[in-house]
Amino acid sequence: MQKYLFTFLLFICSFHSTFGQSFDTGGGGERSDKKFQFMPIPYINYDRTLGLSVGALPMAMYNLSEKDTISPSSVSGLLGMYTTNESWFVLGFSKFYFNEDKYRVTVAAGTGNFNFQTFVGLPINGFVKYNTGVNFAKGEIQRKIVNHLYLGVNYMYTDFKNQFDIGTDTTFVTELQTLGFIVSYDQRDNVYYPTKGQIADINIDFNPNFLGNEQTNTKVTLAFNKFFAFKEGRDVLAARAYIGFGIGDLTFNQQFIVGDTDIRGYTQAKYRGNAMYNLQAEYRWNFHKKMALNFFGGLATVSGANESSQNGILLPGAGIGYRYTVFPKNHMNVGLDAAVGRDDWGIYFRIGEAF
Repeated sequence: MQKYLFTFLLFICSFHSTFGQSFDTGGGGERSDKKFQFMPIPYINYDRTLGLSVGALPMAMYNLSEKDTISPSSVSGLLGMYTTNESWFVLGFSKFYFNEDKYRVTVAAGTGNFNFQTFVGLPINGFVKYNTGVNFAKGEIQRKIVNHLYLGVNYMYTDFKNQFDIGTDTTFVTELQTLGFIVSYDQRDNVYYPTKGQIADINIDFNPNFLGNEQTNTKVTLAFNKFFAFKEGRDVLAARAYIGFGIGDLTFNQQFIVGDTDIRGYTQAKYRGNAMYNLQAEYRWNFHKKMALNFFGGLATVSGANESSQNGILLPGAGIGYRYTVFPKNHMNVGLDAAVGRDDWGIYFRIGEAF
């Protein structure tokens, strides 16, 4: 989750995976002092599989109610991308905050076609290319129960058509209808750019028979992010712990893949399995009122891997990122990250922070 087949798939399985925690539940934050702000943002990215990616991200930030001074500003956007290996996708998204931040609603939908690869052991012992066409739509609502605690439910529809390039007809279609439940305990001081506090998320996604799923399973993710303020809140140290696992056999497109948020520096999708674990930290140095440099590093590993030899291998990743603040009132950033991993590397376009 980058880039970009598995980032896109991670995104649609967990909306904050691509755009980071910036659109997740938060502990408040500054509202825009304008009723409506629009920002056309160019998109550029590069990885070792998809090559150069170019596109555009027109995005708007706005307040749903002038009388509601508690809710953070809402955000909506469109993202379109095309790569030099002829992959593409288009998606739209919105995150709404209203009723004095008691309710938070996320909607997203998109379609894409990706030329990617996966690692296969003996007798091939290398990467196999494949194409995936995907469509998805997701809706989510969260309600504040008590101070800092949100409970939510979501529904997501996805369909995948995979075609593997191994000399025979290996086309298969997977359709998933997912019902998810969310528990989020959030003590961050800002939705879009936290400088202190923490957030703990539990996401449980079910694919039951009664929704028409041919293969039933459950996917569970647990994440804890902690933020420490330095230099009177100007700089931030962020730390993250993450666990994700499947109950029952996950489909190929549901598997966890090391990369993007967990952990940057892996773009070839070599390490994937039914569970993933990671620890990482990032220092955000705001050397200018609208610019910052981020220094990050961490470790990840997988279990239940397609290739058993990958189970338990420690996968380090480290890098540096540049940020530019596009919405100063909310301190919402865009930027680029460059990261290296174990025999891999990548450059990542970023909207908000990685976590």
